[in-house]
Amino acid sequence: MQNKFFLYLITILIINSSLNAVSLKDTVSTVILDNPTIQAELEQQKGYSKYVDDREGNYLPTLDLQTYVETSKDNKDRKSSSTDGQWTKQDGFLGTVILKQYLYDGGITPSQVAQSKYEDLSNRYRSFDAIESTVLEAVKVYTDLVKSDERLRVTKNMVKLNEDNMTMAKENEKISGEILETYQVSSKLHLVKDKYIDEEDKKDTAIASYIRYVGIKPKGKMCRPVIDETKIPKTLEEAIKRAVLDNSKIKEQIEKIKAQREKIVQAKGKFLPELNLELRASLDKNIDLLGDGTTKNVAARLNFNWNLYNGNKDKVATEQERIFLNEQKKNLDDITGEIVSNVKSLYGKNEKYKARIAETEGYVKANTNIVDIYKEQFSAGTRTFIDILNAQDELFESVKTLIDLEYSRIVNYYQLMYNFSSLTDNILKSKNQNCEEVKPRIIEFAPDKQNKTTQEDLNSLISDSDSSIIESFKLSKEIKNKLYKNRL
Repeated sequence: MQNKFFLYLITILIINSSLNAVSLKDTVSTVILDNPTIQAELEQQKGYSKYVDDREGNYLPTLDLQTYVETSKDNKDRKSSSTDGQWTKQDGFLGTVILKQYLYDGGITPSQVAQSKYEDLSNRYRSFDAIESTVLEAVKVYTDLVKSDERLRVTKNMVKLNEDNMTMAKENEKISGEILETYQVSSKLHLVKDKYIDEEDKKDTAIASYIRYVGIKPKGKMCRPVIDETKIPKTLEEAIKRAVLDNSKIKEQIEKIKAQREKIVQAKGKFLPELNLELRASLDKNIDLLGDGTTKNVAARLNFNWNLYNGNKDKVATEQERIFLNEQKKNLDDITGEIVSNVKSLYGKNEKYKARIAETEGYVKANTNIVDIYKEQFSAGTRTFIDILNAQDELFESVKTLIDLEYSRIVNYYQLMYNFSSLTDNILKSKNQNCEEVKPRIIEFAPDKQNKTTQEDLNSLISDSDSSIIESFKLSKEIKNKLYKNRL
């Protein structure tokens, strides 16, 4: 399954390699291609797989060449020879070719090969999880960047609104001589400008993090990642089952347990005999015959070795490996419990975020209506300017809260996919991550239409018939126009 995944991955990356990393899919594609941490993991996988080849080499015969050239002197003292007691020089050469073939070693070699395969698979799962973890960080960086851009636009709009409020307050100050409103707006304006600077700083940080993980500066249009609701299991039980079956950390630990069992097999195998075939051919010149010719030798041996006692070391080693096996099983329980706990939390948060987003949307809509009504009441003289400013602030904060909640749910969704070990696969195979097709999220709520009698009631507050002074100076039309402008 993992091999198929990376085959698909390489194919999709070749297609997208020339594109700018603007959508989440493009960003992840670039991360897989260029991120040094991921490239290091892929190289490590290649190197680790060589351990299997190394162990499988034990099945094959070994061929050794042993040779030496000798020059020596002998002094032999025998009573029967006239040359005894004299030094004799001897020069010679000996070459031997030895071929050994493994036949049986108590099952140790097959077990070592199996162990290396389990360890290689365990390492691959570990490496896949490390890659997924890096991709998750890249996803967080991308969402932080898009979120900071949205918050920056909202804050910029709030700065513009307070600048307009400042213009209005100064005009009112010229008319009424009251400076309090100017100070109130100035206070709000300085605060929101400070927040704008803070949002700029957060965006700069997000851009720096993006460059770190992706390797390039973000260019072009960026858009909100889209949650694929079909990828979220319908029930918590299904989510837990999927995580337990697919999570790479759990699979890694299972392979470690299998490898540890093979170590026990190897420890037991040391109690059994070893059997190998040996073929030997040698050429001896002037050594065996003491300088008097050449000796050729060809031999075949069936070697049988069986250690009967070694100080009880093999028994101790077997018991030790059993203890380590129990340790690995406990680690599996701990890892599984951690993954299940994460999935429960993330799955529950997904539902909570949806509920909170719905409530916050209602909160934003209510604040929109409050601002609109306060403007009406301010025009009627029943609200102060600071009431409108405070209502606008609350609307502004509620919009930012809504943005934060929506992005928290997006990140929570991808964290859930990470615990399913399907994060990268999910993003690269998604069909709804094209920024040209994703509509921007516009948080805009129109205020509810007020009662039609509201304007009539306001108009009726000042009329020709109600005031003889107004009637005499014909001021009603001028006052109504001024009232209308204040409402705007």
